[in-house]
Amino acid sequence: MTTGRGGADGAAPPAEARPLRVLFVCLGNICRSPLAEAIARRQAEEMGVADRFHFASAGTGDWHVGCGADPRSAATAQRFGLDLSHHRAQQITAAEIADWDWLIAMDRANRQQLLAMGAPPERVWMMRRFEAPDGNGMEDVPDPYYGGPEGFVLMYRLLRDNAHAIIEALLAQAR
Repeated sequence: MTTGRGGADGAAPPAEARPLRVLFVCLGNICRSPLAEAIARRQAEEMGVADRFHFASAGTGDWHVGCGADPRSAATAQRFGLDLSHHRAQQITAAEIADWDWLIAMDRANRQQLLAMGAPPERVWMMRRFEAPDGNGMEDVPDPYYGGPEGFVLMYRLLRDNAHAIIEALLAQAR
């Protein structure tokens, strides 16, 4: 996985001089996390803070590495004015955890996998972290992979509805 961190001499720039590095993480990096990345990027642009962030996405599994976004996820993105055509799935590994300031997990299993790789718990947030409790204890963005198109629309709405709060909280943490 390429992170692009560091200058010509390979040293990382001072934290205050570089954008916050935020990685959205799901299982295979073809459905949820690429769409979360695209939504967050658009939200940051609309908020006028895009230059404060470097967004990317990855999966905890390796079986889709190099593949494009799931066609259903890409179609959902297109339906809402986003483009996933350039996405190529990648995997996050333990060796790369330190390259990211924040890891945003799509579900509890992804969070546990990140923690098992050595990610500091305070730097691993759930995507729905700031959502008002729904009484059902929902923390996860449901994986739509084995369902129909309605699951992809639900996924989009959950990601969209939580992106602004995630970005604001990340900005507050950077102060």
